[in-house]
Amino acid sequence: MDLITVDTSACQRDGMCLEVCPVGCIETDADGFPRQTPDATCIACGHCVAVCPHGALSNVNVDAGACRPVPKNLPGEEAVRALMLTRRSVRAYKDKPVDPAVLTGLLDTARYAPTAVNTQHVSWVACADPAKVRQAAGLCMEWLRGAGIYPKMVEAWDKGHDAALRGAPAFVVAHCPADYAWGDVDCTIALSYLELAAASAGLGTCWAGLLTRAAQASPALSALLGIPEGRTAKGGLMIGHAKYRYRLIPPRNEACISWV
Repeated sequence: MDLITVDTSACQRDGMCLEVCPVGCIETDADGFPRQTPDATCIACGHCVAVCPHGALSNVNVDAGACRPVPKNLPGEEAVRALMLTRRSVRAYKDKPVDPAVLTGLLDTARYAPTAVNTQHVSWVACADPAKVRQAAGLCMEWLRGAGIYPKMVEAWDKGHDAALRGAPAFVVAHCPADYAWGDVDCTIALSYLELAAASAGLGTCWAGLLTRAAQASPALSALLGIPEGRTAKGGLMIGHAKYRYRLIPPRNEACISWV
């Protein structure tokens, strides 16, 4: 089966598809039309289909009909910068649930985050049930107690203060195959996408480092999360409606840049 099909009546032989293919699946024939290279190994990234302004190329691994058109109202640099600079790590939440439909929509955005060689190995555990969030926080603390680390956090928990998930009404965990070399990177990028998407939707987030670490070490917590055998939690976010509004952007250290 041919990997690509070219409509020669529409193709302008501009070479765009060839140039954007990251793994060299496309070359040109004697007449300048695209054709697949011998032993082509397509990663189904969709670049060749998405870049063609004439709709002249189809790929058996990428359904052009399932591709979304690029929006015309993309935010400018100033708006994107404002979103990124005003994002805060939220650790105080309103007693208000997160709509699972909203969380599902945010995860739909996060799945478009880039992954190494388009492997798309990132999977999600989402929880919008405050009672289960509290249960997960308790298992984090039981793991800390058993490991004998962070005793002050355990002591705070015993006094009614949740230092694990900060009383957030929801959380998300990203996981991937345990033997996947790029799991840390891919999950971190996906979580960063999710974090910014949540901010744009008016939700606050905070990286759940303790939840992540406990999920890797505690069978009880891993079971609660339903992480399949052979997969590992790589990162998580607490999510909820921020109790307070931040009105200033604190300064950061200047970017440390070495030009070469």
